[in-house]
Amino acid sequence: MSNAAADHLPATAPQPAPAARFPFAFWVLVAGFGVSRIGAVLVPYLTLYLVTRLHLSIAAAGQVLAVFGVGWVLGQPLAGAAADRVGRKATIIGGLTATAAAYALLARATTVPELIALAAVIGLVFDAPRTAIGAWIADLVPTERRARGYGVQYWALNVGGALSGVVGGYLASSHLTWLCLVDAATCVAFALAVLPLPGGHRPADRGGSEPVERHQALRDRRLLAFTALSLGVLTVYQQMVYGVPLAIHADGLSAGVYGAVNVANALAVLALQPLLQPWMDRTAPLRVCAAGAAAIGLGMGANAFTHSTAGYVAAAVVWTVGEIAFCVGAAAYVSALAPAGARGRYLGIWGSAFGGSALLAPCWAPQPSRMAPAGSGPAARCSPRCAPPPSPGRPTAFRRTGPDPGSGFAAPPQP
Repeated sequence: MSNAAADHLPATAPQPAPAARFPFAFWVLVAGFGVSRIGAVLVPYLTLYLVTRLHLSIAAAGQVLAVFGVGWVLGQPLAGAAADRVGRKATIIGGLTATAAAYALLARATTVPELIALAAVIGLVFDAPRTAIGAWIADLVPTERRARGYGVQYWALNVGGALSGVVGGYLASSHLTWLCLVDAATCVAFALAVLPLPGGHRPADRGGSEPVERHQALRDRRLLAFTALSLGVLTVYQQMVYGVPLAIHADGLSAGVYGAVNVANALAVLALQPLLQPWMDRTAPLRVCAAGAAAIGLGMGANAFTHSTAGYVAAAVVWTVGEIAFCVGAAAYVSALAPAGARGRYLGIWGSAFGGSALLAPCWAPQPSRMAPAGSGPAARCSPRCAPPPSPGRPTAFRRTGPDPGSGFAAPPQP
């Protein structure tokens, strides 16, 4: 498909076929990824694990989290390149296996050097399956139905993420080490489910696709511009993890209000994504993204003017609509923009915006002076150790972003 066509697809797309007509491999990938996210309980609780279970200082925990974040940024492009060079299936299984091994080792690690090394590995590989799955879905699903395919994936990812908050909340209260083992077990289970699937080979082995230069994605100005814009939008979205809880606290409201915001976000994704899907099916992906970005900005901006529980919950519904539209539309646009032989690299480069936004978001989060701990003044605002820890009641943006996101985004937002 030409790049020009990708800009406008599907301005007047044909009516998608029923979801049941997606191929079996699609359902295994989507369901397996969603189920694996139920067990993805460690990353949202990583700060809690480091500080309370391993008794690290805030500074040491910040170092570990910073290394994890950098690994996340680099891991997406590397996973995309691997998906194109060694195959979608091999990348998914390799990423899941490496993640399971790293989690199992993390359960026994106690020293800061060990934790930093494992955090780097986990950052590189824990979200690698998302990119390879996105490329595989693009191989399986025709262009005019791809927005629906990514919408189904996003919905399943958020179901898994919501349930992981329940599992993680229980384990975090008294069995922190089990966070590592549950994560490892779900990674192995998903890898075993993917192993017998047909297909998932590298594009060069399938035939029918034009040769692609290795660095074509890095020279595609539209991809790079869209990734930069995505970084900006997702950095604003990440304020639901950093800025919103601080704003709620500054208004003198209880922590339960932030819990209500998280519940509203989860329920809105589950309820509204199926309702929005027909509109996303027939609308050009860039227009869907633009509408999503506007809704994210409107919802986050509304937090500056509200001072009540109802106001924060209403704002959450608005930015959740934006989250859904932006993550689904962006995945559809990037996969359509990419040549068949470079879908992994395109999705990987765009996916780096999720990890990048998680690193940048704390720099813009408000730091009310009456709640700032020692060492969190202006000079320390951009340090990961100054960011509030992820909420124990819900997987944070690390779940997505993807569309944490997505996941998972959430998240996403686990796209």
